[in-house]
Amino acid sequence: MKKALVFVTLFVLGFTPVTGQETPEEHSAEPIQIDKELLSGIGLPKIKLKAHPEREFFQKRVHRGQELTVFLLSSETAKNTFENFPLEEFVYFMNGRADIMPSDSLGYSFYPGDYIVVPKGFKGDWTNNGGNRYHLELSVISNERSDSAVTSHRNKPFVLNRDVLAGTDITSIEIDPYVDELYAGVELEIKQVSEVPKEEAISFLEKEQFIHILSGKLVLTSLSGKEHIFYAGDFFILPKTFTGIWQSYGADLFRTLRVTQKG
Repeated sequence: MKKALVFVTLFVLGFTPVTGQETPEEHSAEPIQIDKELLSGIGLPKIKLKAHPEREFFQKRVHRGQELTVFLLSSETAKNTFENFPLEEFVYFMNGRADIMPSDSLGYSFYPGDYIVVPKGFKGDWTNNGGNRYHLELSVISNERSDSAVTSHRNKPFVLNRDVLAGTDITSIEIDPYVDELYAGVELEIKQVSEVPKEEAISFLEKEQFIHILSGKLVLTSLSGKEHIFYAGDFFILPKTFTGIWQSYGADLFRTLRVTQKG
């Protein structure tokens, strides 16, 4: 495997990924919340695509960490055809509709609120239909590419298990936390993690984590004394370098969706 940042955008928008060695951004030891105004589709920079100069397209890289990169993407209605999608991607779809037509099967669609995995090696058409005018999505990719000959074990984009994400079919085990593996791919791993609300000290995590709070509230207090408060619906990055106190709250369980780099 080789490390490379991919300036995406991604399949959905037909912007050809470009790889290359880059100097990493300075890594924060504090959690990084994804800006809510950007998540609302407000203030995304307009970018001219070389392949589609007439297309109205907006993109903002909101985080590039040690292991993960996060983008917000928006486009007018547009179709893109892929012979071999070059990376693995997690997508949270927020506005519009995505129509998928695999090269070897019938078509289907994704809608706002869907948690989607786009597998490496996907072949087919992906059409973003703007809600009113533009679609909107959040995208997470790994900064490390798998070997070019390796493809995901699933060959079509799909939604993650809705029952697990809803909390109605989570793993019931005696050990806390309760972990459900939603996807283990060639570049990304995605889990649903539930825990009995608790307070604990954490430090020097194994992986950088993209976290979406599904249920409950979380307060992270760093060594500097800075307090970060997150509620259900929030998205944030927890750096590997974070050291501090994790305090979770919930009516029953505190639940999160977590995306990490494979390995």
